[in-house]
Amino acid sequence: MTSFPTGYGRAPQLLFTSTNLSNLARTNNQIFDVTQQLSTGLSLLKPSDDVVRAATVSTLDSRIERSDQIIRNLGFASSSLDTLDQSLGDAFDLINEGIGIALTQVQSTATAEERDGQAVVVDSLVDSLFRIASRESVAGYIFGGTQPGRPPVTDLIGAFRFEGGRGGLTTDLGTGLNIPVTIGANNAVGAVSNRIESAVDLDPALQLDTRIEDLNGARDLGVSLGVVQASFNSDAPFSIDLSGARTVGDALDTIAAAIQTYEINSGNTVLDAGGVSISGGAITLDIVAGGSLEFLDLDGGTTGADLGIVFDPSTPFDESTTTAGAELDAKITWTTEIGSLRGLAGPLGQVRLNNNGQAFTIDLSGATTLADLRSAFEQGGTQVSVEINSDGTGINIVTRIAGTNDRSLSIAEIDDGVGRTAEALGIRSFARETELSVFNDGRGVNVVSGRVDPDGNLDPELNTDFTIVLGDGFEIDIDLSPDDLTTLGAVIDEINAQADAALTAAGRTPGEFTASLSDAENGVLLTQTVAGGPIQVERKNNSTAADDLGLLDLTTLPGDLQARGEDRAKVRVDNIFTGLMDLAEALRNDDTNGIRFASDRLQDQVKRLTEQRALVGGFARQVDDETRREEDRNVLDQTTRSKLRDVDFADASTRFSLLQTQLQASLYVTSQAQSLSLLDFIG
Repeated sequence: MTSFPTGYGRAPQLLFTSTNLSNLARTNNQIFDVTQQLSTGLSLLKPSDDVVRAATVSTLDSRIERSDQIIRNLGFASSSLDTLDQSLGDAFDLINEGIGIALTQVQSTATAEERDGQAVVVDSLVDSLFRIASRESVAGYIFGGTQPGRPPVTDLIGAFRFEGGRGGLTTDLGTGLNIPVTIGANNAVGAVSNRIESAVDLDPALQLDTRIEDLNGARDLGVSLGVVQASFNSDAPFSIDLSGARTVGDALDTIAAAIQTYEINSGNTVLDAGGVSISGGAITLDIVAGGSLEFLDLDGGTTGADLGIVFDPSTPFDESTTTAGAELDAKITWTTEIGSLRGLAGPLGQVRLNNNGQAFTIDLSGATTLADLRSAFEQGGTQVSVEINSDGTGINIVTRIAGTNDRSLSIAEIDDGVGRTAEALGIRSFARETELSVFNDGRGVNVVSGRVDPDGNLDPELNTDFTIVLGDGFEIDIDLSPDDLTTLGAVIDEINAQADAALTAAGRTPGEFTASLSDAENGVLLTQTVAGGPIQVERKNNSTAADDLGLLDLTTLPGDLQARGEDRAKVRVDNIFTGLMDLAEALRNDDTNGIRFASDRLQDQVKRLTEQRALVGGFARQVDDETRREEDRNVLDQTTRSKLRDVDFADASTRFSLLQTQLQASLYVTSQAQSLSLLDFIG
């Protein structure tokens, strides 16, 4: 006899159908999910499956994606640094070959023809160096600095111009790493001369539109803006919020507005007609008669001290003793007006600039701002650039030309009736302030000193460096000591002192001979008042002092009363190019001393190149170490993500089998329920 299973009891057929279909649908959905997991390999198919796991996996995805990019960047950096290291190594070999040629030629009795042949070999080294300087890596031109997209060195027919930027190109290599993958200016291959630096603090006056960020501040630490307090006649202090000021004018307006508000609220009059203004380089306040206004910084604040209105010891502003704050020391910018430069002595006229074998007349008379001055220097193919120095006090004239000595940079005066413009700007390359250490490409000036006679006594005759012979034959011995070798002005003064002493001792008139700085062309000017012939200078005791000062090859001026020496303070780029070209030129000229000097220059480049190669090697080591660490982090993140996201195939297969069995059972039960009839129910 047919009967119902005990689990069903009496229930409508519709309820059986609905319940069974629901069970079937749920099982099918679970089978579908497991099938998706098995086919995709993922246990987390959508965020709603597990919100916490999904959020964690999303974070790990971002970290892994960034890690993959960093690893690629590290690979690029490693490749670029390897290319850079190889190039520096090749340059190192070139230098050693050049030094070897120089040493061989100095130590041997080679003929002029043999040296001329070796000069051709050195020329080939220069060509090879040019090719090395033009090498590229995945980051671009390796010597291009921050501008690796263009060739860093260009050939100017007999000279080379460095076009690369300063510093080096950096990329994202992970937290804490700032490693350049290229190198730029001031390396042994491509260096930029920066020796003509302004010897004058141009000292711009404070302007209303002077930016706060362009102030060194009264403490010479910049200006940190915030809140200051002010008290009038010891009254309750009121606050002045200067944090929003962007210019000096903004700061003055804020101070004036706060004081005006106090006047309205208190009924006191603080400011007289002059109000809050600027004078020279400081903030000034016009306080009413009998009034006293004191500014105070909050605890830990420095705004008032930086703006020069808070003093130590505390001092109030009043009508008589204190009307102006401390100097704020504004920096120069390209928008600084020439007329506001308090350190500039007189109007601007013309200067003569010599660079790359060409002479240029730079007319600055029409310049109204420093930007105009820069344009005047940089236009017309001068091959120089103008920069503001790091202190914001003056300008630097920079050349990027590496060539022989006749292509050096120099700036001289022009007698245009206006004044000494180059000296006023502090950029004359041959001035009294010029340090002797920069003479002769950094070799300086050498003197003989400390020589004694057979008895051990200091012998003045043995220590004489050179003799100045006047037109009538009178000789003036000059003995310079190392203590004299500070600046050009100090040496000129010492020469004049010894000349006056010699003339006086001979019963002659002091002043018959004087040494001075030439007014126009660079060089030491020798002037005599006696007739008979031109001034001559003779070397003594094998001293190189006269030659180092440019006094051996004198240019006699019309009338024979004056003679001008050579400019030995010219500015040159100091890199391997100039060293090799100097060597080639000395070999062609059969100049043994020149060969020796070129060898010394190349020896200096060996030291620089060794240091740079060691630095690049250190960078490469850091990149390798960081690559290993980043790869380890990446593997750990991927492992963690896999545990959270990827499917366990064994578990999924087991669940799939169980769900199949469950589905079969459900289908069987459903089929049994669907086969019942009313007779089965009655029975």
